[in-house]
Amino acid sequence: MEEKTFFASAERSTTKDIQREFEAIKSQTFFNEIFGSLTGIAAVIDDNRQIVFANNDFLSMLNIDSLESILGKRPGEVVTCLHASNETGGCGTSKSCAYCGAINVILDSQKSGIKSIKETRITTIANGKLKSLDLNVSSTPITLADHRFYVMIFQDISDEKRRFALERIFFHDLLNSVGGLNGLLSILKNGADEDEARELIKLSEEASRELLEEIILHRQIRAAESGDLRVKLEPVNSLEIIEAAIGRIKSHEVGSTKNVMITENCSDYYFETDRMLFQRVLINLLKNALEATPNGGTVIIGAESQDNMIHFKVKNDTVIPEEVQMQLFQRSFSTKGQGRGIGTYSIKLLTENYLLGKVSFISNASEGTVFSVVLCKVFPADIAD
Repeated sequence: MEEKTFFASAERSTTKDIQREFEAIKSQTFFNEIFGSLTGIAAVIDDNRQIVFANNDFLSMLNIDSLESILGKRPGEVVTCLHASNETGGCGTSKSCAYCGAINVILDSQKSGIKSIKETRITTIANGKLKSLDLNVSSTPITLADHRFYVMIFQDISDEKRRFALERIFFHDLLNSVGGLNGLLSILKNGADEDEARELIKLSEEASRELLEEIILHRQIRAAESGDLRVKLEPVNSLEIIEAAIGRIKSHEVGSTKNVMITENCSDYYFETDRMLFQRVLINLLKNALEATPNGGTVIIGAESQDNMIHFKVKNDTVIPEEVQMQLFQRSFSTKGQGRGIGTYSIKLLTENYLLGKVSFISNASEGTVFSVVLCKVFPADIAD
């Protein structure tokens, strides 16, 4: 019975077909010499997008010794793409796959019969931790031993994309904060009465604090991606940290014309976490929700204690378009323009890689958009410094 698919065909070549295709390629001495001399990550796939050959760089990337162990698998399955197991049909068959450059580059070259090149973002799970890859992928049709195959070349552009995204965001936010602070100081310089001066000084302090926070945030993200971020545990009260996050976001321009409401049954409970990191997660959740909320609208936040877990939820009434939902946690994806994709990515990166929690969301017409962060109440003793 054919597997269910939401995008590309789920049909697979049999084990015998894969072995026959592998032997056909292996017998082509001239092709093997050329393919083996390629600098970069390369694989050969068949009409069903299954790997039938790969070079040493591809195997090295996966830290495996044997090509045989990946024969018949699809690229997303080999790199443990987050969406490759969404459906029983595997890589290429989930709703998210419709927005994957790696799948689309294959389909384009199959349809056109010529080389196709695209950029793609792939979120993988490596050693239990989230990792984002930005790749330039090409697919070129070739015929060998009367078989049609596709040579895929993968170029890792993650460092380039990460630097570009972080620098663009950093300078964008930095300029906003500096501009606001400069404006306040200019008013003070030009003269103000005593009451106005006190208010301007207070606002200047808030602007300078926000400036410092932006610098700290980007330093934290860089450290988190490189694995150098350290978790500092302390007892944190659920209601108190929510109130603190609201207080911080209220001083931000995005919260000035909108409301944030705490649920009536919000848990008032102590749990273990890194206060600074988790407050950053809550602030980003509130910021994203407020950005999606019209002036005068309301964002709702609360926490519930259940067994050994504590659940934080942030809700707004706007529905996220399906295309955005499918790509929401990818590092370089954003609806705010090029180089702005970091908010939801940082939420997931910090929560799942460092706070041992889980992030999820629902977004539909009946419930609006609800982001959930679930944390253990007590950290394992051997995790934190």
